[in-house]
Amino acid sequence: MPGPAFRRESRCDRIEGAGGPARRLGAILSLSLLLVPHAAPAQTIEDLSTLSIEELGAIKVTSISKRPEPLSDAAAAVYVITAEDIRRSGATSLPEALRLAPNLEVARLNTAGYTVTARGFNSPESSNKLQVMVDGRSVYSPVASTVFWEGVNVPLSEIERIEVVSGPGGTLWGANAVNGVVNVITRSAGDSTGGFAEVGAGSGERNGTLRYGVKAADGAMALRGYLTGFDRRSSFAVTRGDASTDAFDGSQAGFRLDGKTGDGAAGGAASYTLQGDLYRNHTEWLDTTLHGGNLLGRWTHKLGDGSSVQLQAYYDQQNRDYLVATDRVQTFDVQAQHNVALGSRHQLVWGAQYRVWQSAFRSLVAFGFPDEDKTISLGSLFAQDEVTLAPKLKLTVGLKAEYNSYSGFDLLPNLRLAWRLSDAHMLWTAVSRSVRTPSRIDRELSGGGILAPSPDFQSERLTAYEVGYRGQPTANSRVALSAFYNVYDDLRTTSMTGGGLPIMLRNDMEGSTYGVEGWGSYGLTSWWTLHAGANWLHKSLRLKPGANDLSRFQAAGQDPAYQLQLRSRMNLTPEVEFDATLRRVGRVAVSNVPAYTEADLHLGWHVTPALELSLFGQNLLHARHLEAYDPSNNAPRAIGRSIYARLRVGF
Repeated sequence: MPGPAFRRESRCDRIEGAGGPARRLGAILSLSLLLVPHAAPAQTIEDLSTLSIEELGAIKVTSISKRPEPLSDAAAAVYVITAEDIRRSGATSLPEALRLAPNLEVARLNTAGYTVTARGFNSPESSNKLQVMVDGRSVYSPVASTVFWEGVNVPLSEIERIEVVSGPGGTLWGANAVNGVVNVITRSAGDSTGGFAEVGAGSGERNGTLRYGVKAADGAMALRGYLTGFDRRSSFAVTRGDASTDAFDGSQAGFRLDGKTGDGAAGGAASYTLQGDLYRNHTEWLDTTLHGGNLLGRWTHKLGDGSSVQLQAYYDQQNRDYLVATDRVQTFDVQAQHNVALGSRHQLVWGAQYRVWQSAFRSLVAFGFPDEDKTISLGSLFAQDEVTLAPKLKLTVGLKAEYNSYSGFDLLPNLRLAWRLSDAHMLWTAVSRSVRTPSRIDRELSGGGILAPSPDFQSERLTAYEVGYRGQPTANSRVALSAFYNVYDDLRTTSMTGGGLPIMLRNDMEGSTYGVEGWGSYGLTSWWTLHAGANWLHKSLRLKPGANDLSRFQAAGQDPAYQLQLRSRMNLTPEVEFDATLRRVGRVAVSNVPAYTEADLHLGWHVTPALELSLFGQNLLHARHLEAYDPSNNAPRAIGRSIYARLRVGF
């Protein structure tokens, strides 16, 4: 599946359109130019100004109640990464952008691989309790109960915001939203008309993006298309004698069409979205190729009484080709949602979902699945009601009933209470239940007389207790604090059977975790803002009586006890901006990864409203450092210092 790529032999950083995706995208754009009466105006680079402290609280989020609500009213630990945050960070991939969220753990394994989680259980083997969605499309893998970040390509310039929720989200987002939810929301096509190009190059990476968008004269329809590509150099070996490399390159093409019908009179307003992507990535690590694509459609109808109905369906195909195996997963998903106000005190959202995964796994070694092909189905019904008990007191009650063809029925309840002390201060508390359903690896993986299938493996379970505060202590500051106590049961272990081989995966671990997390912003002046965040985690996990675990609690994760970050954002002049970030990550004792401190810098110059030049320095305090290591999976790789220059132009 060829796509846009960089010419390795060329020293200049320019995008080379090649192959099917580029030709198809070009045809779509050419046709759109013929159909749309007026060409779009020249694209301008994003506004130089940052959001004010008041505007930060007014950002609309949808991850907590599946309807837009101000961030300041959200009764959950939710952090919003804005498009401006991403632009000024210098991040070149989605996992790097997620480092901006102080309620996430982000650790880089090598050039392509990451582990990302909230509230613990982070490692290549256990990072399986985070639900990740891109515009409503889940990218969570049913084969390994994880997110293969090296196959999740989202052009960062297209992102409107990323909502990061730490804590269970099972009532709305289903199983596997155990410790958190990441909801990536891209911009409407109507917000990105005209042309845009971005080219970057540095000591560790070359990349580029080309985008063009058009809008109908009456504003009722807009279309954009894009091409993007990257080429990242290999990380550094830590072990003496390790001659392996893990350089990573890829390309992607995609489009988004947004439109609306009706004028809203008598409930006639409706909007629709159709979007899709094709990608192909390759990493030298184990000579792995990842390729696939997706297509999503969404229709929203606003009714006359202020309620709305939404229908969504998508198809996704992910292919992973290794040296010794191939993995194909096709996903078909359809869902419906109804938002309605019942009187003056109830705001109800309810809906249904049905999803089918078709998995095909072929292995050239002893380890694999007895049935190479497998179909996994999931169906659910959910309802959540926000009840106004008093003018300043709201109760949210929700329940999802979900059926999985692996594990049967699960009930995922949610109870939240929000108390608005004043316009500037809110307290909230919550009790929730969520589960991680079995993956193909949990149930079916076997091989060599060493590992036997585990057909009785059940869902991992969580009951979570949370309390939090969100407010504006002063006119130029915002603060969010939360504490949690999580009780886990039926966590995965690797156990001997009958005192010897073969071993099996079982549900023989239990225990609890607790911790605190917080973040805030303080406006020193109209041109200088400080952002700070921190989290602290303690785990107390144990085996059930009579159980054993040969993996030595590998499924418990490899988590630092604490993380700290401080970001300084300055607009030195209307055209010049300067940002500095300091990150501290605690030691991971179980994998012997030392604590590290790193600093990032950004200097940006907006030459004109349509031209921006930026220089970034990342991981500046050390030549290289180790972030994550799984001795049972791969050799350790160190992440190096990098200097990176970027040009963005609108036309």
